[in-house]
Amino acid sequence: AGHFTEARQALGDPDGRWGTADPVPRRFTAEQLTGLVEAAGLRIGAVHGVRVFADLVPGVLVDTEPGAMEALLKLEAAAAELAAFHSVATQLHVLGETRGAHEA
Repeated sequence: AGHFTEARQALGDPDGRWGTADPVPRRFTAEQLTGLVEAAGLRIGAVHGVRVFADLVPGVLVDTEPGAMEALLKLEAAAAELAAFHSVATQLHVLGETRGAHEA
């Protein structure tokens, strides 16, 4: 959105923050999140990137183009589990499972 100085600050900040007014107390990488989940004694079930493309598509396109919303949702679902897209996702969801949950 044109906040280039703040974006540059976030790149070098250990907590991923763009400044003192940043409302998010900390941003995590996928590796940091999975490490926290594993440190809690859980195994990683899945990591999903959320809003990989959605924030980049103009709302008017999604609202007016027939089938655009469905196509965008399918694209998001296809990219969600691909690690290559996790770094550009707006959010990451990590599913932690108790060890042995799927072992019989």
